[in-house]
Amino acid sequence: MESWRSLTGPSGWFELWHPPGWQVDERDRAHSLIPSGGDALVCLNSLWHEGPVRPAIDSLQSLPIAFPDFRNLRSVAEPGMPDCLIALVGESDVSRPPRGLRRIIHRPEWRPCRVWVLQHETVVLVVHLTHGADEDPELVTLCRLLLQSIQFAESPAVPPKMFVDRVLELAARRYPLLKCRRSDDLQIIVGDSTVNLFNFYRTYIRAPERFEEIVLPALTTVVQVQGWGDAQTRPPLERVRDRIMPMLYPEAVWQDRFAGFVGSSWVAGLAVLYVVDEANAYWYIPHQLLSDWQLTEQELHALSLENLERYFEQHPMELAAAGNDPETPSLLMPARSDAYNAARIISHQFTARLRESVGGDLAVGVPGRDFFVAVSLKSPEMLEHVRGRVQEDFATMDHPLTDRLLLLTADGASELCDPEAN
Repeated sequence: MESWRSLTGPSGWFELWHPPGWQVDERDRAHSLIPSGGDALVCLNSLWHEGPVRPAIDSLQSLPIAFPDFRNLRSVAEPGMPDCLIALVGESDVSRPPRGLRRIIHRPEWRPCRVWVLQHETVVLVVHLTHGADEDPELVTLCRLLLQSIQFAESPAVPPKMFVDRVLELAARRYPLLKCRRSDDLQIIVGDSTVNLFNFYRTYIRAPERFEEIVLPALTTVVQVQGWGDAQTRPPLERVRDRIMPMLYPEAVWQDRFAGFVGSSWVAGLAVLYVVDEANAYWYIPHQLLSDWQLTEQELHALSLENLERYFEQHPMELAAAGNDPETPSLLMPARSDAYNAARIISHQFTARLRESVGGDLAVGVPGRDFFVAVSLKSPEMLEHVRGRVQEDFATMDHPLTDRLLLLTADGASELCDPEAN
């Protein structure tokens, strides 16, 4: 179905397509699909499972997935699904029984349901359809089409916990004198440095065969940092003044994990942080260093924008343009990837030139650090196309920022509301 939308499973294990009107919710590496116009629900749970899954009814409860209570389950045939181990029809309890003694008098709410268990290599996908009050044959047909659209990854990436274990093994093998241990989620501590593996994992799941090529440069940089003294970690301002740059960052990640770095909330779930640009890397400026420099955050921001403008004077940004009118393009985007491309949207001077190029206000997508796309509000069809592409790119970028769109006007930047969200 050309109008159907794609959905990528955890760790890139599979991709499938679903009707455009269905709402999608992702929690704890599981997806819930809510069909339009009813109270039915489709749940997709996937897990890494080494070895065969027994194609029996009781195998559902043996899988480490939270299932509702079932009754009257029976097997049914599902031709045309080579990866389907078993398909079941029965009833499931959609209520949430209370805890404690009140559970004794709990009254379940049984609804018709279907369950499909699929397995490809080490990936098991369990799809659970719960109907409304009555079974909906058309909904079953849509679910079959959804399942038949699934494309599993040929070489599935290991899940995050196993990825961290592999990184720790690599670090211990290459740098045995450094102490390495697990930290929170996708983080490890190597020596005295905390390494965030989130972006590396996003890159890895698209090319699992390149594991060492992706991870080893980061570990090497960390090892080099271990040998830094105060001259590198707490340099005087004059030594790095010309290399201080602004950097866009997801606000939630900054506040949750890196609140020690100087930054401020911006728009569309983004924050502006500040880095010192080195030859082959950059490092974020902590609050303590700003105090040592006796700079205010406003002064740091102004200094970083001056350096950003000078950077693009020395490295001009070439823009690719599209549209029916060559004099007034409808769409603009950088022709080359650059670590500071998205950050340039912070500059009022630059956004004013963008608005002048298209002759009016702009919607801008910044799905990742190295890229942005600007589209004129005078092109609503192109705007909706860009909105969808930004959401897709956000899910695959190495340094993701936001899947929302920004609105650039003469008054500055704000978030552009999605009309479907209302």
